[in-house]
Amino acid sequence: MFTPSIVFAIVVAVIGFLATIRAISTSKLSERTKRLLLIPSWVPWMALALGAPLLAGAIPLPDVLNMGGGMTAGLMVAVVVASRQRG
Repeated sequence: MFTPSIVFAIVVAVIGFLATIRAISTSKLSERTKRLLLIPSWVPWMALALGAPLLAGAIPLPDVLNMGGGMTAGLMVAVVVASRQRG
């Protein structure tokens, strides 16, 4: 089970990513640039969210890599679908 400090790191990472999305979406950048910034902004927050359980020994490295890859692939699919719906 995760300790409170690991849960706190994961919650901070999720809130940080949501704040980053908000900052990108309200910026005056073009829509294309906003989409391009979304995935790179995800990587450091994902590293924080998955790094805490990894360093604490709660999750082995192969599982962390699988989860991180799956979440990133899901985010990329969501970005592509959203861009196709907008035209």
